[in-house]
Amino acid sequence: MVPLLKVLLLQVTLVFGVHSQILRFPTATSVNDYIALKPDFSSIKSGYTVCSWVKPSSSGRDSFYFSYAKGGAHNTLLVGSSRTHCFLSKCQDRYAFSNILLPGNWYYQCLSWKSGDKVRHYINAVEGSLKNNVAVGGSLPLGGTLVIGQDQDKEGGGFVAKQAYSGDLYELNVFKKQLSLAEISELYFRGRCARVNQENVALSWSRILSEARHGNIKDVDDACVASDVSALLSGNC
Repeated sequence: MVPLLKVLLLQVTLVFGVHSQILRFPTATSVNDYIALKPDFSSIKSGYTVCSWVKPSSSGRDSFYFSYAKGGAHNTLLVGSSRTHCFLSKCQDRYAFSNILLPGNWYYQCLSWKSGDKVRHYINAVEGSLKNNVAVGGSLPLGGTLVIGQDQDKEGGGFVAKQAYSGDLYELNVFKKQLSLAEISELYFRGRCARVNQENVALSWSRILSEARHGNIKDVDDACVASDVSALLSGNC
């Protein structure tokens, strides 16, 4: 019985290991902690959405966990747990949520854009600040550099320690369309342990996890493994 259980747990780890993996960025911020990659965004045409579970460990400062830069447009796409975000280098303040991301708490944050529509921002499936007609007719430039955990002030670098992200990230995905409120609500209310359907995903969490880490980013196993094991043993998985 014990050997069988060990085999079962090994199989569960192999199947669910990536699904349960959190990235933890140090509380003491520096320019050394980041992941850099060259994502393929060719499937993105006139709209996209960035969603992630975030648990910041600090507040009261600009803090960015997603920075996509192409050439001189270092704020091509900038997302963080602070007051400002940017789409196609058009930046705005999100006053409605400037103080809501309290340290030590999980939030599901999404920012979306569609040419000719609004930039939309959601926290836990509640729509906050909007801005009309941002980058109408624009498109996401291809071939840029994505950095997780820092804000690029030039493509591939120009980091500033006080703008670095500190805390946990989980299930960060880039979707190749502007998700509706109903779609974002479904992702949120299914819970943090639910899997994301990859049909409309341009950049997946598993791809981010496969990239090399720089600095002191830690891989942390989440409690989702325990729930997946229970579900498997009960036949509900």
